[in-house]
Amino acid sequence: MLDFLLQRVAISIVTLLVISLVVFTGVRMIPGDPARVMGGTDADPAGLAEIRAKYGLDDPVPLQYLRWLGLALRGDLGESIRTREGVVRTVAAKLPITIELAGLSLVIALAIAIPAGVFSAVRRNTIWDLLANGVSLCGLSVPSFWLGIMLILLFSVRLRLLPASGFVPLFQDPLANLERMIMPAFVLGAGLAAVLMRQTRNSMIEVMSADYIRTAYSKGLAGRVVVFRHAIRNGLIPVVTILGLQTGALMGGAVVTEQIFVVPGFGRLIVEAVFTRDYPMVQGVVLITASAYVLINLLVDVAYSLLNPRIRIRGGET
Repeated sequence: MLDFLLQRVAISIVTLLVISLVVFTGVRMIPGDPARVMGGTDADPAGLAEIRAKYGLDDPVPLQYLRWLGLALRGDLGESIRTREGVVRTVAAKLPITIELAGLSLVIALAIAIPAGVFSAVRRNTIWDLLANGVSLCGLSVPSFWLGIMLILLFSVRLRLLPASGFVPLFQDPLANLERMIMPAFVLGAGLAAVLMRQTRNSMIEVMSADYIRTAYSKGLAGRVVVFRHAIRNGLIPVVTILGLQTGALMGGAVVTEQIFVVPGFGRLIVEAVFTRDYPMVQGVVLITASAYVLINLLVDVAYSLLNPRIRIRGGET
């Protein structure tokens, strides 16, 4: 197990280095002049030259990359061109909001997907199975921006039950925080629930046809015992893989949802940084997002052995 973890950590480091190089180079290809953004439209050539010299924008790109990478390894991702604040400090203020939104979305998705997927597999080819598949197909097909707007029209405009937008910190007022986060969390969780439900159903159908499940039934065990004690743990292994990938995708998928509900999170920060050509902010945000993906995938691999004791990871082999 230790050898496997060390190998994955080494692969993760190489992956992050490649991602950092691609991101740094790609950001430099965004049209526009960051010095002009900082100096404004009325800045004179002398002022623009001073800004470029201060931030090293005139240096060769390889030198800029090595300088940025050295600072990043020390935890310094630079200073925002737009706000003049440290990137790490800005991300530290915005990231918990998106993490809360993603976490609440996961709770909603799992609460819908796992019971529906298991029930659909157990009641395969019945009206309940067809109904569950139809609902999941709707969840996959409905655009998140449309669903968000419809929820605002229903619960905020018509029923006046929930605020349409805004954000209140969790520890300041938990109830007000939940009122403002429940609709964007449902928008994100609905699409994820549809994906997880279909994966859970397919995985459980495969597990339920295994020999050891038929043996359990032949011994006279109750259907509930067979499903929850013998089938569901093995059936959830592929679901964990999808869940890990989708958890990382929630960070990027929150961009549209946070814009609709005016949630000041990680997603809105990315949009603002790209539109203002804020090089340090874009680089820092993408690097942190990539690190989250790598960490989540590592945790998913470790979770395999916890879900199924027969899986043992030794030296990178299962």
